[in-house]
Amino acid sequence: MKIINFLVYQVLSNETIFLGLIALIGLLLQKKKFPQVIDGTVKTIIGLTVLSSGAGILISSLSPVVTKLNQTLHVRGVLPTNDAVFGVVLRFGTIAKNTVITFLLAFFLHLLLVRLARHQVFKNAYLTAHLMLYHAAFMNVTLPIVLKTNSFWTIVVGTILNAAYYTYSPAITRILARPWMHDVSTLGFMDQVGSIIAHFIGKWFGSAKPEQDADNMKLPKWASMFRDNTIVLFFLMPIIFIGIGLAVGQKGIQTLAGTGAGSTNWIIWLILEGFTFTAGIVVLLQGVRMFINSIVPAFKGISDKFLPGAIPALDAPTIFPYSPMGGMFGFLGSTVGCILVTIATIVFHSPVIVFPSPIIMYFDGNVMGVFGNKAGGWRGAIAAGLVTGIISSAAVILFYPLTGAVYGSGLTWSNIDYAVVWMPIMYLLKLVRGVIVGF
Repeated sequence: MKIINFLVYQVLSNETIFLGLIALIGLLLQKKKFPQVIDGTVKTIIGLTVLSSGAGILISSLSPVVTKLNQTLHVRGVLPTNDAVFGVVLRFGTIAKNTVITFLLAFFLHLLLVRLARHQVFKNAYLTAHLMLYHAAFMNVTLPIVLKTNSFWTIVVGTILNAAYYTYSPAITRILARPWMHDVSTLGFMDQVGSIIAHFIGKWFGSAKPEQDADNMKLPKWASMFRDNTIVLFFLMPIIFIGIGLAVGQKGIQTLAGTGAGSTNWIIWLILEGFTFTAGIVVLLQGVRMFINSIVPAFKGISDKFLPGAIPALDAPTIFPYSPMGGMFGFLGSTVGCILVTIATIVFHSPVIVFPSPIIMYFDGNVMGVFGNKAGGWRGAIAAGLVTGIISSAAVILFYPLTGAVYGSGLTWSNIDYAVVWMPIMYLLKLVRGVIVGF
């Protein structure tokens, strides 16, 4: 059991080691020379480590401010953040073990389904291991509430649902993105179904003409600098932090900034946290470039041997380079959408106050912006980010009460597919069980 626990908890459930092993095996199967094997494996691991470090900076810079906002307004607030809510799940021994079992069984069933798939579009290997683990946790806290299942049936149902999602949902983004991703890889980030919304919102609100493409926009010379994500975020993020800080108030933020002689002014502290968030994104994107340049060639060895013709389904940042400005417009739209939902939940005295989520605003917003821009230019990107940001945040009000053991923790899952796929499925399962029990 100690060996199994070590392999499961420390190796296979760790995305960095997991994908490092994928790269190593893939390169060995291609019979690459030893230096090439070392180069590809190391750059996959370090690239992913850099990427994860950047994501950690994003969350650590925003979470304290949002937590203080929750305390100040005295509400049952919730911050949709996958990483943090998974940490809560790990505190519950049985649920944590069931989560890992569900994760492993679902992954192996997924690989089998990919192997058996007859149509090429379904041959996608979902390799975003950490999100698979987070989603297994989601199943293990919601299904016992929705279906009143014991551990065995929770694992069985959760495994089947997850494996089906991992196998078939990446086909959506593969089809939509084929003209510009050319089947090199596809998306595996809990945004696959949501990308349909982004695509059609982009079409309805924008135009696919080349001159409307966010990445082809003719900006004034002084504004050309805003083609750079770093410059845009440098100015935008401090504004967002100051907005949240004003809602908290000077006293609350000053406690975060420190008190006493030599302490940082609360406004300056908020600005610096905005800069920190921006730095996190710069780090993240550097990791993405290194990771993608290594994992895609390495994966070819595995797909050729065990999953002929399969391509990898990868994390959200792998989509960003296909339309940097489209992603940025989507981020702007998503930020506005999330903030509007926060204001609405406060004004209308919602039982759940949904705080702006860094995952939804930045990661989902960028993905939706890329798909929106490809379908409808810069206007489509903004509209796609805005609409999906509103949907993602507002849906939390409905699915947060279904999350059993973590309800009341102030944390829950994010991403658009939780809103448009899993929240409806959970309520449908709850309805079906009610009808069956009624008979």
